[in-house]
Amino acid sequence: MKKPDSSEVAIVAGQDPALRLVPRLLPDALAFLASLRIVWLTLRPGQLDERSMNWMTSVLAGELFTFFFVIGLVEVATRRRRPPTLWVGLLIIATLLVFCPTVLMLAKWSWHGGVWMFLPFLWSMGERLRQLWTLPHASLLEKIRARALAFDRFQTGYVGYIAMFLFMFASFVVSDDEHFPNLAADLAMPTLLALFFAIACIDQIRVHGEGFARSPGLLWYKLRPDPWLTKIDPI
Repeated sequence: MKKPDSSEVAIVAGQDPALRLVPRLLPDALAFLASLRIVWLTLRPGQLDERSMNWMTSVLAGELFTFFFVIGLVEVATRRRRPPTLWVGLLIIATLLVFCPTVLMLAKWSWHGGVWMFLPFLWSMGERLRQLWTLPHASLLEKIRARALAFDRFQTGYVGYIAMFLFMFASFVVSDDEHFPNLAADLAMPTLLALFFAIACIDQIRVHGEGFARSPGLLWYKLRPDPWLTKIDPI
């Protein structure tokens, strides 16, 4: 297994202070706090407003529909020897969208949801697309970080979605109250988001630590052997 060299480990130990993580942690940290707020409002009957519900639904759909698009983008970006030209980059993005058309559906939905939904979606997609031009020149360690974060997010999200739907299904079985499943769903969705973004923040800290630099690995179970994460064949 190919690992980052000692110089990269030194960079992690000496130049990755907490302040450097702030811009990387901020989006997930803010989403975590917003999710906690919705959990709190859900526990207070009648307090959950329509805008909070729309935000929660859009984030749930956004994460679900963009997982494979983001993984495909990181896979291509980390294997390229140099950044693509504008037209080649647009062609790569268009090709990924052919295989992940739900991203376009989500973009349309966000647009109709108003500025407050569309701009966060646009910012999120812009940050992901930016990697297509920044990762080819990044260090091996930075590429490994990007791959680990993308697959950890995928693993966390899909296990969380399955757990949430099983919980919601169980709510139909264990209670005769027709309102109980709706209450359970209202609580399960923001709780899932809070846990998801909390884990995402923890993973950001993990992959920027010296331990990860010395021994890279995925956060959860292995979808592929370790060599897939660290052996990045250029294309």
